[in-house]
Amino acid sequence: MLIEATALAKRYGRDWVLRNLDFHLAKNEAVALVGPNGAGKTTLLRVLAGLVRPTQGSIRLEGRVGFLANPPAFHRHFTGAENLHYALRLDGRPDNRAEIHSALEQVGLPLDKPVLSYSSGMKKRLAMARLRLQNPDIWLLDEPEAALDTVGRGLLESLVDFARAKGGVVIATHDQSWLALVDRVVELRPA
Repeated sequence: MLIEATALAKRYGRDWVLRNLDFHLAKNEAVALVGPNGAGKTTLLRVLAGLVRPTQGSIRLEGRVGFLANPPAFHRHFTGAENLHYALRLDGRPDNRAEIHSALEQVGLPLDKPVLSYSSGMKKRLAMARLRLQNPDIWLLDEPEAALDTVGRGLLESLVDFARAKGGVVIATHDQSWLALVDRVVELRPA
């Protein structure tokens, strides 16, 4: 198993977002998290990514984790290439300009345009390029389809196929079309 979470719970103040949740992700599996707003999909992803500590429960992860947030965050005054360079450096990897240029080309983004001039869909494409370069074993995607056009959606589906083949992927989504593209659906309900 890539992820084994047992009896997870998360509380913010008096409000429980997750309660007594067991969750697992097997190698080469794609799982969709569905449920209404406030059911805890994003919170679960943030807990699994190590960005938020659970109030209760335990998590065991096998491999490196990558997280695509919604909306993704970047240094606005950097270009797409500079943002990818920065992400690789944070991962302790050497600068590989050819790899960065190829990643931007794959998602249809220019090399020298500052991110502050990107549309929401372009930022999502840059987040896909960053995640692919980081090449984690566990891919956590929070509403990855938001703001993507038809071409961007195709790029995302290819990314999910790549993620599944390499490790495993968890997708929090409201888009019902993902349900036919994953191996398993986990429905969360408000705690």
